[in-house]
Amino acid sequence: MSTTKWTASHMRLSPSKINTYLKCPREFYYNYIAKLPQKKTIHLFRGTLVHQVLEDLFKKQFRTLPQWEKGVPKLWVQGQFETGWEEKIAKHKWLWEVHTHEEMDAMYKETEALLQNFVDSVNKKLTEMVDWKIFRNKQQAWNAVAPKYAEKWVKSKEYAIVGVIDVVCNDFDGGTTLLDYKTSKRYGAYLPEEYYRQLIIYAFLYTLEMGEMPTFVGVNYLRFDDTFFVKVNQEVLDEAKDLIKMVHDCIKEREEYEDRYEQKPQNLCKWCSFHKSNGGPCDAEVPKWEPKYKKRKKENYSDIDSSLKKDLDVESQDQFPDFD
Repeated sequence: MSTTKWTASHMRLSPSKINTYLKCPREFYYNYIAKLPQKKTIHLFRGTLVHQVLEDLFKKQFRTLPQWEKGVPKLWVQGQFETGWEEKIAKHKWLWEVHTHEEMDAMYKETEALLQNFVDSVNKKLTEMVDWKIFRNKQQAWNAVAPKYAEKWVKSKEYAIVGVIDVVCNDFDGGTTLLDYKTSKRYGAYLPEEYYRQLIIYAFLYTLEMGEMPTFVGVNYLRFDDTFFVKVNQEVLDEAKDLIKMVHDCIKEREEYEDRYEQKPQNLCKWCSFHKSNGGPCDAEVPKWEPKYKKRKKENYSDIDSSLKKDLDVESQDQFPDFD
């Protein structure tokens, strides 16, 4: 039995790096090893702006219920958004070459609405939790709604990985929930695999750093004010640990040789900054698009074999008698 102690690779990982590696090792190489420049879009800047406003909302400006009720959070958020848009987005004139004016205007309105909807959702919860007698007063409701931490960094030196949890909340039973905000349009009654991996890594790092296991980790779709959760247990933490170690081992094995980082041709290649169609060095052949579900020929009663029709008719008469 080997007693060799496991060690991390030379690279410090993050959930996004791990997801990139699993999506396409070659993209991982270009991005994090060769460090080739990549095309930046407004979506990157918008996400940074939204996360910054929401971090400051509870961390700096409205740390208590009286501050929230007297401080007019909707106006504050609007001011932060307008200032942030000018400083972080509008000043980058090259973005207007990457996107059309219609796209930029639509993103402005969309981001503004997203932030205002968030404030409205907090006010709605504070009011309804009291009206529906979930809590006796707004202060108790505030303690449940307001996060314990906003933007909490978690890291492990042993596993050479770092992450940033958007929100840490405590419930009235003392349980802890970690939340990650998503600004994308992606939505559905499911948890995408890359989101799941990100969440369980947060749970693992939080447990290592804080010495306590969170009860849940979840993704909050800000656009829809909807959240999907993962129940945390030891099996989930072990899965995250194995995932981190696996990616480190792959990096140690491949070192810094480009040809060892295999391509994974997929439809997403069309949007990859490193693909040749976008001026990059990767020559992966984009798979031809095919519909996910093939249209089936609609069967008619006339298509059924005559001998089978007789059996069907008899069964139908036996099973469904007249109700007169």
